[in-house]
Amino acid sequence: MYTVFSNIISLLYIDRIGQLLGDKIMDGSITIDLMKPYHFLYINYMLCLGELFANFLLKGFPIILFFGSYLSRYCDRIVFEQLPAAILAMVMGHFLYLLIFAIIGLSAMIFFETWAIQRIVRDVIQFLSGAFIPISLFPNVLFQINRFLPFRFLFSFPLELLLNEINLNVQVENFTVLTVWLTFFLILILLMEKRLMRKLIIQGG
Repeated sequence: MYTVFSNIISLLYIDRIGQLLGDKIMDGSITIDLMKPYHFLYINYMLCLGELFANFLLKGFPIILFFGSYLSRYCDRIVFEQLPAAILAMVMGHFLYLLIFAIIGLSAMIFFETWAIQRIVRDVIQFLSGAFIPISLFPNVLFQINRFLPFRFLFSFPLELLLNEINLNVQVENFTVLTVWLTFFLILILLMEKRLMRKLIIQGG
């Protein structure tokens, strides 16, 4: 159950926005996006959203169909009372993942090439988010360190809501911390956007 749901949740997370922003900053085509009547982050997000829906059609439905009988057989393991909270956690995790890689993409104005950073962050997320191994099985030191990082909200938190009963106070605490992380990354993106605008003006773009 954990593995099947983890694979389904992974379809919500598209890191292409990092590559899109990085490439456009490097070749200067970001200026074309800035002239459009929509915010350039919104434009690139919609491109990623199209890829997300395509992944659901090509990968999500086959997974659900293939494991459908298994899921129906063990559906009593799912905590349906926490399903709305789990869906909310997935949606917030989607935007958390998006913001992390948008920041990496915007960092191209400093590092020029960001593919290596994206690869490292992607691998760290896969390991520390609980995508493959539940973080409750981590060594205590790694478990404690992971509590101060945002990655556990991508897989571990929504999966716990789906498969384990969690006290309401613990849920509120986790959603509060997740909201703080989202706000932090959003503010960081706004600051990086201002720096990008200054660099474009100085360069004469």
